[in-house]
Amino acid sequence: MRARWLTVPALVVALAGCGTTPAHPVAARPDVSIPVVPEPVSPSVPTPRTTSGCLDPGVSLSVGEVDAAMGLRAVGVTLRNCGTAVYTVQGYPEVDILDTDRRVLDVTVLDGTAAVATIERYDVPPKRLDVPPGGIAVAVLVWRNLTTDAATVAKGAYVSVAPAPGLPRHTLSLMTDPGNTGKMGISPWIAG
Repeated sequence: MRARWLTVPALVVALAGCGTTPAHPVAARPDVSIPVVPEPVSPSVPTPRTTSGCLDPGVSLSVGEVDAAMGLRAVGVTLRNCGTAVYTVQGYPEVDILDTDRRVLDVTVLDGTAAVATIERYDVPPKRLDVPPGGIAVAVLVWRNLTTDAATVAKGAYVSVAPAPGLPRHTLSLMTDPGNTGKMGISPWIAG
């Protein structure tokens, strides 16, 4: 009987500390900030936000949301095979940046992302991909928002994208802000 009474007070003491509020809660100090270390940009397969529908040659293209971190911008481009046969891609999408009137801006879109930023998953040599019906391939468009001369700032409202040079273009709504860097980079298509 004596042992049972000893365990009950110990249990009460142990439970007494659960769910209680401290007498002096820690106050936030405005003079102390916790540095936020940005995660590296690594766009994944985007949730389609703007899509072209199924157009020639049996593909649809879409862009995701822009991921912005410390002046570096990245957006995923998805090619979906909406046809009935295997669709082959090799190399880089062809991309032009358009203004609000759909005129091509003076922005060079380079093959590869290395001239803008190194993104491991996408900084690879192009290779042939056979995309089955319903399958996808992805690429990433990257740029830096740098402005040194307000008179020459480029702001895009659309992108014109073709799966490869010479193929039909798809115009997609996408706000871009490469400032006056004059360049962007597009990765090769990779398996999605």
